[in-house]
Amino acid sequence: MNKILKSIPFFISGILLLSILFITGFTSRTTDNVVKEVYQVYLDGEDIGVIESKEELELYIDKQQTALKRKYDVKNVYSPKGLEIKPYKTYDSKVESVRSVYNKIKDLKPFTIKGYKITIKGEDVDTTIYTLDKKVFTKAMDKCIKAFIDEEDYELYLDNKQLQIQETGSIIENIQFEEDITIKEDYISVDNDIFTDVDELTKFLLFGTTEKQKTYTVQAGDTITQVAFNNMLSPEEFLIANPEFTDADNLLFQGQEVVIGLIDPQFNLIVDKHVVEDSVKSYETESRYDDTMIVGQEYELQAGENGLDRITKKERYVNGEMITVVNVSSQQLKPAINAIIVKGGKVVPTVGDTSSWGWPTIQGYTLSSPYGYRWGRLHRGLDIAGTGLGSPIYASNNGVVYESKYSNAMGNYVVINHNNGYYTAYEHMSKVNVRVGQTVARGQVIGGMGNTGQSTGTHLHFEIWTGGPPYHGGESHDPLPYLRGQKR
Repeated sequence: MNKILKSIPFFISGILLLSILFITGFTSRTTDNVVKEVYQVYLDGEDIGVIESKEELELYIDKQQTALKRKYDVKNVYSPKGLEIKPYKTYDSKVESVRSVYNKIKDLKPFTIKGYKITIKGEDVDTTIYTLDKKVFTKAMDKCIKAFIDEEDYELYLDNKQLQIQETGSIIENIQFEEDITIKEDYISVDNDIFTDVDELTKFLLFGTTEKQKTYTVQAGDTITQVAFNNMLSPEEFLIANPEFTDADNLLFQGQEVVIGLIDPQFNLIVDKHVVEDSVKSYETESRYDDTMIVGQEYELQAGENGLDRITKKERYVNGEMITVVNVSSQQLKPAINAIIVKGGKVVPTVGDTSSWGWPTIQGYTLSSPYGYRWGRLHRGLDIAGTGLGSPIYASNNGVVYESKYSNAMGNYVVINHNNGYYTAYEHMSKVNVRVGQTVARGQVIGGMGNTGQSTGTHLHFEIWTGGPPYHGGESHDPLPYLRGQKR
């Protein structure tokens, strides 16, 4: 009994000891297994590390990027594109410092700032522009528009204050961009080109680059037309590249520096105009042959007199270049009186008269594009439009048909050898009425006005060559002086 009593304290002590150990062990396991919310950081799907606070990392990034804030004059800098911070719960309390994770991120990918992403969606390629203020883009586009449209006309169109046409004149019916343009607020990586200056963005939109454009120092006697032609520009392109000039007839002074870089607009500005104008209806020269006279002799039986037509038409321009013209109506104000020249000869000569060239279309035409450089390439003839699909095309002089066929570029076309060193070409015709080897007379219908081949609208492309047929060793010439009787 005494033994039992003596062992009781030890028994109680053991129970107490086990209780203490049990309680201590339970508390320890509970502490180690507390569920904790942390954040897993990924960059483009790659594990970067684990942090305690998402907000702390974002604030640390913003605090560290003072240089970017000064450079772009912004209040905040944000995480890189592709950075994901995902919360999850864990028993593992091991986390990294935000500084450690920040140092990993900054070496892998650039940070971002808030701005705007502008997309100009073209037919073949999209142009993306970044800016911090969308007003920079809208102001730059406004300046670009004014490079292609007279500023006063543009403002009147915007304010709906264009004067109605009384007798003659023109009004802008519509202005639009061919491309879809979207403006979206976004986080922009600072490794992108971010436009903050209106003039710099205007330059990019017009030239496709912000690099310094090629310049030319004006020499004594230079004109805008000459400088443009010598540098593979049209006068219109020169004026766009040099907005301080308003007209191709503006004077240049010796030593003046002008831009001669080729424009490469990042958009297509479409302008539709309603035009009413009085068009001189040039008289035709009618040749009559007198078999009693020797070939080469001639006299004027009747003097010619120009007429006058009032033409109403619709014109479409893309980036300042006339693309299509459609005559809506024509009113004769004064009829033309043809000149009649009597020439000697019993048959139609196969040799053309170099002193007299006939206009190759009917009256009411529009010269939609002259001879000269356009978009950096030489446009080797005249584009004559406005007389309508299928309207007659005439041989400009006597000769023999050298070519009469179709090509992908020229469409239906005819080349006439005038047997005096001259050749003429007639392109994009809807149909051809003559065959190779056929003798044709000046004024004879050889086909119809068309839109075949690489053509942007119904028109005739007319060329004059010497020294050989077109594109076979010959030399092209501006047809307009010949057709006006200024070349003999």
